[in-house]
Amino acid sequence: MLPKKHRLPAKEFPKVYKNGIKSKGTYGMLIALPSLETEPRFGFVVSKKIGNAVKRHNMTRRLRYISMDLSKKYEVKKLSFQYVAFQFPENFSDLRDEFEKQLRTLTHKNG
Repeated sequence: MLPKKHRLPAKEFPKVYKNGIKSKGTYGMLIALPSLETEPRFGFVVSKKIGNAVKRHNMTRRLRYISMDLSKKYEVKKLSFQYVAFQFPENFSDLRDEFEKQLRTLTHKNG
């Protein structure tokens, strides 16, 4: 589970989705919106298209790990992120590479 300070509250999901800048990839779409919070916050939406509950949970765990790892590498403070997943990657590194590319794109647009 993400630390509380890095979790995007459920009530903010519609706001981020509607007003955020989007970057779509093969496995999902990363959305970023400037925030007043000092730490980056992440929220994940994993579609049932991914598969059964086990597969969806596996995808969420992968996304949590990637988001925390890459948020240390890139300057993503004062941003809220939402990731909408719609395809399960067979290879973890493919998902990580795509997420990193989307993160770089969005931080460049917001910074």
